[in-house]
Amino acid sequence: MTGAAVRELDRMLPHRVHALRRECAVDLTFGGPLDAGGGSVTIRHLDGNLGQTLRHVRVRRGSGLGGKALAQRRPVVVRDYLSTPHIVHAYDHAVAPERVGAVLALPVRLDGDVAGLVYLARRDSLPLGDRTAARAAAAVRSLERDLAIELEVRRRLAEGSSAALRDTRALGDVLSELEAAIELVADQSARQRLHQVCEGLLNFVTGSGRPREPGARGPLSKREVEVLEHVAAGASNNDIAAELGLMPNTVKAYLRSVMRKLGAENRTHAVWLARTSRLID
Repeated sequence: MTGAAVRELDRMLPHRVHALRRECAVDLTFGGPLDAGGGSVTIRHLDGNLGQTLRHVRVRRGSGLGGKALAQRRPVVVRDYLSTPHIVHAYDHAVAPERVGAVLALPVRLDGDVAGLVYLARRDSLPLGDRTAARAAAAVRSLERDLAIELEVRRRLAEGSSAALRDTRALGDVLSELEAAIELVADQSARQRLHQVCEGLLNFVTGSGRPREPGARGPLSKREVEVLEHVAAGASNNDIAAELGLMPNTVKAYLRSVMRKLGAENRTHAVWLARTSRLID
């Protein structure tokens, strides 16, 4: 696991830990990124905690509920943490003051490896049911997807910067792909921040606006123009994907980018605005 991935997960976790508690309607959520060396996770982020005993606890692989999830690379749940015989009780001194019962530990994975852990817990006698577990798993999958996209965006930005130093026209293609990838990020604040990073890269490299790539029209990239022209012709997302050799979700991402740039409310509105501005025929 790279240091960049761990640092990025650490940055994303405070908001996600807070959202996880709200979405799953539990009493306590917490988590942390993988430590250097990969043998442990340090709890850094908490929401709903009664005190600070869990903060900075270092959960070692194979030890405790989270250590078991870290070792097995899968979620692990117990109905009563302090009395369960199936885990090593190395962290009871930190857990007991929080008065939790049912606890679920979920690994956050990236490319098959564990990048960190998140937990959710209840303080009453009720178990964490299947619906809660499913919501938690979906939230972690969203986090994993956003983490992968953000790291890919950063990698492409670095590549784009190097390419732009050689040929500024190459930057247009790179940033077009990046903007489509950014639109797949679920978290709104992360999307806005990544768009700002793209604009900052443009300003740094060119000193002005986006380099005009061949086929670009106004604020739209060549690929965005192609997608919007197919929409104007009545094609579905699946038809556009097949025609242009893209995934349907990538087509959706391009359309979201187009609507953001044009200030459109929907795809029909985007076509009308583009035609009015003579961005498409």
